[in-house]
Amino acid sequence: MAELMQRFKFHASPRAGTLLLALLEEGLAGSEPPQALIAVPLHPHRARERGFDQGYWLAERLAARLHVPLVGARRLADTRSQRGLDRGKRRGNLRGAFRLEARLPPRVALLDDVMTTGATLDALARACRQAGATEIEAWAIARTPLATP
Repeated sequence: MAELMQRFKFHASPRAGTLLLALLEEGLAGSEPPQALIAVPLHPHRARERGFDQGYWLAERLAARLHVPLVGARRLADTRSQRGLDRGKRRGNLRGAFRLEARLPPRVALLDDVMTTGATLDALARACRQAGATEIEAWAIARTPLATP
């Protein structure tokens, strides 16, 4: 899974992305679709560096398959990479980092490629609450394994 995610995220491999999306869809089979889907956005600077926004790529295709609207969120700050930060620093790094311009329906799902501590999804969920969502699901294709003591 790690190799597949690396090929997708850092090398923009559509084959890897298509497989990751299929795995996500399989995991979601039978669940009720949300009223809107929101991708964890990259800051425009980071998206330009990479040449592609992997979260948006996934969310655009998933929203079409689920027949739900894709609502755009903005990343207000070009926050430093979360890699290597502990839980507290991750939360602080993302405080107030996201904004949604549109009013949201009550039930939304957030989509991220990889969840480590959940700080990114938590920060985006807070912005979604401010935009009117009351029931927020967090969807991720992969989860970083928890550290063992």
